Amino acid sequence: MYNYKNEAAFSKALVAHLRKQNWFIQRIETGSTGRGVPDIYAIAPEGTAIWIELKRVHKTVKGRHFIDVPWRPGQQAWLHTVQKMYKQDVCTLVACDDCILKISHFKIYKNDCVPLCECAKIPSISAL
Repeated sequence: MYNYKNEAAFSKALVAHLRKQNWFIQRIETGSTGRGVPDIYAIAPEGTAIWIELKRVHKTVKGRHFIDVPWRPGQQAWLHTVQKMYKQDVCTLVACDDCILKISHFKIYKNDCVPLCECAKIPSISAL
């Protein structure tokens, strides 16, 4: 269920699931895109769109109060700007060893440290 070896395996499983649900998925991982641009742009069948950054963290959430997310320089700023200034839906999905966390970007997290109380815990990809 959560046994994603790396971010690529998590991405493959997520994209396959969303496409089965008739989502339009555009992967955006090239060296030519701007600094901080997320991994995926997705449009749900009813037309709502979301920018999604993916991360794989090899830790369990159980017993923790915070999770360290390995954002690259510029990623949080891009996500926060698009969410706050342009009112676009954006999130980071973090595949941990025991759940998936959905992080909104209404603020920038100092030192890439996110309080778990500010994350939505998702039991599995099928719950998205």
